[in-house]
Amino acid sequence: MITETTYFRHYAVALFVCLCSPAFAMDKDEDAAFDLAVEAVHSRNYAEAIAGFRPLAEHGAADAQFNMALLLKAGLGQPRNYLEAYYWAVLSDLGNERRAQAMVSELSEFLPVEARAGVYDRLLARLEVQLEAGERSAIMKYARLYAEFLEEPDLERAYIWYSIAQALGIRGGADGSAALSDQLEPDALIAAQTKAAEVFGASLFSQPTASSVSE
Repeated sequence: MITETTYFRHYAVALFVCLCSPAFAMDKDEDAAFDLAVEAVHSRNYAEAIAGFRPLAEHGAADAQFNMALLLKAGLGQPRNYLEAYYWAVLSDLGNERRAQAMVSELSEFLPVEARAGVYDRLLARLEVQLEAGERSAIMKYARLYAEFLEEPDLERAYIWYSIAQALGIRGGADGSAALSDQLEPDALIAAQTKAAEVFGASLFSQPTASSVSE
């Protein structure tokens, strides 16, 4: 079990190691905003850093989401908030920010099952809005959330969205659907494939003009 003191010391140091150039494909204005937020951290203007990272995190930058989680977890810029930090950490992990994986694991030790479930509900609602808008970047996140994070994984629903990702040529879709094919009973697999075709056909993703936001 990680103690409060160890937890804070580890991430207070990490702030000055992990706040680096973003991997997310930002435009020049976003890149400049990220750099300003990093400078604010180094200047110990943590409230300013949170204000800088937040819009980038909301826009989908996994790096900014990770840094939001880092600051909220450490209690810098605003009072420590493990629940909100967990929200951003999971979203960052879903966006393939590898540094977020350890943070998700450690934060989960501080949060009861009900609290984590509330975070997953928030994330599902967020991603469903994006899916309805045809944002490709939400597909794998939605599938992974159902397959990897929920207390009781919904493998059939995850398979549906992995299959849609595969149909669109999104990286990880084929591997995800193949892995779940081996875990689903034959009747459940056929039902999931049928549902995937229905969901895909009714979505914007079946249209040539579907959004191609970076995965």
